[in-house]
Amino acid sequence: MRWPIRLACGGAALLVLAGCGGDDSEDDGPQSPLDEERAEERAEEHITETTSVLPDSLELESFGGSANAACENPDLVTVSTRYWLDGLESEDNEKHVEALHEYWTGHGYTVVEDSRPDDRFVHVRHEEDGFSMSVTEDVDGHLSLGASSPCIDPQGAEE
Repeated sequence: MRWPIRLACGGAALLVLAGCGGDDSEDDGPQSPLDEERAEERAEEHITETTSVLPDSLELESFGGSANAACENPDLVTVSTRYWLDGLESEDNEKHVEALHEYWTGHGYTVVEDSRPDDRFVHVRHEEDGFSMSVTEDVDGHLSLGASSPCIDPQGAEE
């Protein structure tokens, strides 16, 4: 089984690799009005939009499905999803990661961490909705891509 080698959030649950939600704020309430179902949909939208810059040979292989992780406020969660980027030539990983980086920086994301050239790992956060994304390469040269919501109330919150 393939497993990513990098966590964007320290010791958070394995599937929360795309980020740990939005910035810590003075208010410990939800950082988005989305409910759990809509946050899952939005994470998938981020994945679909981002992968549009990769070759047509791309096949997304989900691992772990959608996962939730607790926030500092125990009533709130982040929702995340992660995919292996199959169907891509590993010798082109540098080019693929750069294409994702270019997409993100041109579409409202802020780079949180970019470990290149030492590691193929980039972690970004969307400026408008607070969703985080990351791409990482495992020790076998496989790329994975994930998206994670900011802290939300699973039932949603009023805007």
